[in-house]
Parts: sequence; structure tokens; C-alpha cells
Amino acid sequence: MDWDWEAKPTYESERIRIDASLSPLVFYDMKLPRQIDDQEVALMLSIADFRIDRGQPFLALVRHHRGTGVISARHRKAFADWLDERKDDLGRDDLAVVIVMPEAIFRAVLRVVYRFRTPLLRTITTPDVPGAADAIRIELARMGKPITEGIDAFLERLTTGAAPSSA
Repeated sequence: MDWDWEAKPTYESERIRIDASLSPLVFYDMKLPRQIDDQEVALMLSIADFRIDRGQPFLALVRHHRGTGVISARHRKAFADWLDERKDDLGRDDLAVVIVMPEAIFRAVLRVVYRFRTPLLRTITTPDVPGAADAIRIELARMGKPITEGIDAFLERLTTGAAPSSA
């Protein structure tokens, strides 16, 4: 599925919300990650491709919710394949992902995976949204990018539990 991220910077289904309207931040709200389909995985990767191919910064915030699980093994493989294919492009200082993973068991699994295979993309994992908001602010500063009023308001809404719309 082709998607024009400039004309339509958001996508939403009952499974996932992708909001790329607050560049360089891209918000992936993993509402039902086990049910995400192939098209939605392709969309998740397409916004990263879009930004990387244009030399734009990319800071992903991936929010998982307690009790919803993780994406399927097939889709994890798709992400791993994409990382391998794009590895030469991922060494830039203005690319990163912050993952909110509330379940300790999934965070532990990620730590084990990262010990054996260092992520090709700078990756920060936090147990909660406030930690992720702090990480986003730190990453933007590290990238030399401003925390715009829109990003700051979005992170505040997200942290307080208000609807995390970008508008």
C-alpha cells in the first residue's frame, strides 16, 4: 500500500495509530499489536523509509499497552529484515526509537536479544510513558532538534493520560 506521508501524516485502525504530524517525532500507538496486519507493518516501515531517504531526522515513539502482547514472529522478522537491508543508512545521529514496554517480561526478553544482537538503530526501552517522554526530550536534545510547542503539548497529553492527538 502506498501512503503519501506528506499529504496524510496519520493512519489509524483498531490495531494501530501512526502519527507523523510532529516531525521528527513519529508516534506508533500499538493498540492491538498481535492483530497488526502486513499492510500496517509496511506502513510502519514506510514512514521510516520516507524520512531516511530524504535525510530527515526520525525519532519513533512506540507505545505498547499492558496486556496486549507484541507483534507476531513473522512481523518481527519483517522488522529485522528491514534493519538488515537499511543498516548502512542507520548509523546517523538523528535516528532513534523509544519503546514503551510495560510488561517486565517483554523488557527482559529485549535485553537478552540486545546482548546477542546490538540494535542497528539507537533504541531506548522504558516501562512507562513518563520515562518515554523524558527519553524523547533527551533524544531530541542529543539530535540538536528543538522540542516544539506541538511536541511538548503532545508529550504532556500522553503523560497525563489525555488523548494523544497531535492537533
